[in-house]
Amino acid sequence: MSRLNAAQRIASAVLGSAVCLGATAAAADEIGAAAVVLPSEPALSGQQIHERVVANRFRSFTQDSKLISADRAGRVQESRFHMKWQDFRNRAEGSNERVSSKTLVRYSYPFDLRHAGYLILAHDERANDQFVYYPSRRRVARVSLRSEAVYGTDFSFEDVVPREADDFHCERLPNAMLQGTEVYVVDLTPRDHVDSAYSRIRVYVDTQRSVVVHARYWDDARVEIKQLLAPAAQIREYDGVYVPMRATMRNLLLDSQTTLFVTSLEPNPQLEAETWDLRRLEGH
Repeated sequence: MSRLNAAQRIASAVLGSAVCLGATAAAADEIGAAAVVLPSEPALSGQQIHERVVANRFRSFTQDSKLISADRAGRVQESRFHMKWQDFRNRAEGSNERVSSKTLVRYSYPFDLRHAGYLILAHDERANDQFVYYPSRRRVARVSLRSEAVYGTDFSFEDVVPREADDFHCERLPNAMLQGTEVYVVDLTPRDHVDSAYSRIRVYVDTQRSVVVHARYWDDARVEIKQLLAPAAQIREYDGVYVPMRATMRNLLLDSQTTLFVTSLEPNPQLEAETWDLRRLEGH
């Protein structure tokens, strides 16, 4: 395939995502006034809906992702990373470890970022431990990923690492119609122990599959800064878990956007304890 054709494919993917996101953003502006909770629906609280979203996940997974970014000038950037994640909530009785999940992220593209990696240990009721390794520095450093972008894209690590049920105060709002489908609407406010770049996240949840199909993000100044769209048609089922295979994050302040494509996924692999060894973060 020629370089020109490859560039055209990337541009088409970005443009297609922009059209979809623009339609959803317009629909989001209309959400609210006419939306009502179905009379026949069980009286779920916002916390219960959020718990259903959190419960829709694997015990562990490995995932390869590609991100295509575009700014207002039309410049296109591609990056790729591999992620391993494991749930540690069901610890052995008497365990002293208070880790709820562990995440390992390694970049594979572009070339100058290959082998760079992040290790994130999510704790119960306290801030996460977060570490980074860059080959150019040849050392592991403790960092804060509060607003760290995934290689200059519109996604932060906070956006791609699975959340915990007790990370947020949850307030249920009236149901809404989004692209012809009824969705739950819940406002998430980070609890004190969560080091979040957002003061509030409003999520729109598929009522049948408990997947967030749209989200809106506000910063500490209460300014809406980002919007996420995960098309319902791009949701796939793996072992009873529903996974968005494509999602687009739009930065409202920078007028840029990034589409994340899940290119491969392995559900519930057996991950060795050494996977999370901090010394191995430097390994290639």
